[in-house]
Amino acid sequence: MSFEKVLSHPQVLAFLEEHKLKSPTPIQTQVIPDLIKGKSVNVIAKTGSGKTLSFALPVCELLKQDEENFPMGDKKEFLGKPRALILAPTRELGLQLHKVFKSIAHHAKMRVRLLAGGEGAKTNHLLARDVIDILIATPGRLSSALKKKELNLKNVKYLIMDEADQLLDMGFRRDLVNIYGSTDASLVHVGLFSATHSENLDEFCKTVFNDIEFNNYNSQEKNKLTQSVRTFNIYVTDKEKNAMTEAFIKNQAKGRGIIFVNKHETVDALFLELGEKFSKMKFHALHGEMEAKDRKKNYDRFLKEGGILISTDITARGMHIDDLVWIMNYDLPFEAVYYIHRCGRVGRMSNEGFAYNLVTPKDINIVNRINEAIKNQSALKLTSFDEGKFASVKAAAKPKVSTKLDKKKKKLDELKEKVHKKKKVSDRKHLKTIKSTSTPRYKRTQNKKSAAKRTGKPNGQRK
Repeated sequence: MSFEKVLSHPQVLAFLEEHKLKSPTPIQTQVIPDLIKGKSVNVIAKTGSGKTLSFALPVCELLKQDEENFPMGDKKEFLGKPRALILAPTRELGLQLHKVFKSIAHHAKMRVRLLAGGEGAKTNHLLARDVIDILIATPGRLSSALKKKELNLKNVKYLIMDEADQLLDMGFRRDLVNIYGSTDASLVHVGLFSATHSENLDEFCKTVFNDIEFNNYNSQEKNKLTQSVRTFNIYVTDKEKNAMTEAFIKNQAKGRGIIFVNKHETVDALFLELGEKFSKMKFHALHGEMEAKDRKKNYDRFLKEGGILISTDITARGMHIDDLVWIMNYDLPFEAVYYIHRCGRVGRMSNEGFAYNLVTPKDINIVNRINEAIKNQSALKLTSFDEGKFASVKAAAKPKVSTKLDKKKKKLDELKEKVHKKKKVSDRKHLKTIKSTSTPRYKRTQNKKSAAKRTGKPNGQRK
């Protein structure tokens, strides 16, 4: 099937031609026609399956059709009133979506705006001077703008929640309720897109979107990694992690890669240590505790300069980096689903990718949960926990059994230590003697006279 069978607007097709996209992916083939027909969809499909274009292309085509059917009158009536709203859980994903929509809008002649922390954009400026066709926003930033009445969502006809399950997992429920409540429910069509199934999202749909009938697409490949990811497990102790990471970077790491860790403190520490060890290589750090402007600067630098990004799970969801070759799980994630998302950053669009996992003895439980999450993908599973893998580790940790020779050596060492201590004491006495005899002659004479006066005896002698 070609894109011409599911899309028709010449300006949207011009984008596809420029990027040499001829055939839609399976998920695009299913979802695009439903969105074009004005239906709401709830899509769960594996990472790298083409979810972004499955909503970006039909949204742009529908907006162009609306322009032709309902020409815009006085532009002042549309200031600060977007016609389509795309929600993303992080500003990094928002930036990526903004890039995709801007690329389509270059042909379709539409105005795309980004509202996220660290962009420096003033929402009152958007309201006062800007006509917005597509607004891409993070929920917290948008909710704040709505409370200040800087934006109006009554004209929103298409509402897309990208990585919808993560939006809820990150605590944006109240913001999402506020945002949806600010739209005209009778006008808006909703698209929910996720890579993994979430009970929180199911409950959200039943309570908040209870008036919407969704067409559900639960791909049989959900919770699966792409088959083009090759997985390698490296068994280490916690203390060996840094040394193994350094060895990996020195001998194995080729091309652009990401090192995933669980805590922002680990990001900072590893960034400093690796930067000192490999001064000629480019390292970048990213975590949620950074200022938004620093996150933007570091991420943009990574995209532009390449090298290695050391990051928390802030970049695990939805991000597409064209030439990303490998990822390393310095820490296995706390939740099994994030293992799927992390590894989903590579092996996209049928390209080969590599995932390296540092596995420690304490990871037995998360390893089992990960293997359960990705089911029967034998080539992709973490190696089943094997006590034998840690035989050398345990042997190193156990105290050695002392032999007779070991005991004799130990006694000899203790004897040497005693002799060494006695020698130190003797040396101190010797130094004290030397110090006393080095007293100047006139002071020794004065000391003797003083002693004689006190005792009444010549030269200070006593009986």
